[in-house]
Amino acid sequence: MKILTKELKPGIMVLELSGPLQMGVECKQLELAFDQLIRDSHMRVIVDLSQVTKLDSGGLGKLVNCFSRMKTAGGALRLAGVTGMIDGLLKLTHADHFLKSYPTTLEAADSF
Repeated sequence: MKILTKELKPGIMVLELSGPLQMGVECKQLELAFDQLIRDSHMRVIVDLSQVTKLDSGGLGKLVNCFSRMKTAGGALRLAGVTGMIDGLLKLTHADHFLKSYPTTLEAADSF
C-alpha cells in the first residue's frame, strides 16, 4: 500500500491510500502515518479510500483505532471515496455510525 500525505486546505491533511489495507505491513504503515500527523499537531485528517483495493478486518480495525486516537488527541477524522465493498463493510459492522464518510475529500473537508 502507498500513502501520500498532503494538505488539502490550511489545517486539513489528507492521507491518500492506494492498494490493499489489510492486517500486517499496511496497517503498520497507516499507524506510523497517523503517529506523524499527531506529533505534528495535525488534528483534522481525511483518509481517502478511493484507491483502496481491499479492506480486511485488520484494516478496518486500524481505521477505528486511528479514529479513536485522533479523537483522544482532540482532533477529528473523516473518510472520503468510500464505495462498493468498503462501504458495505462499514455498514455491516456499523462503523459508519462514527466513521463519517463523504464522496470526495473536498466534501469531507467542508464537514469540519
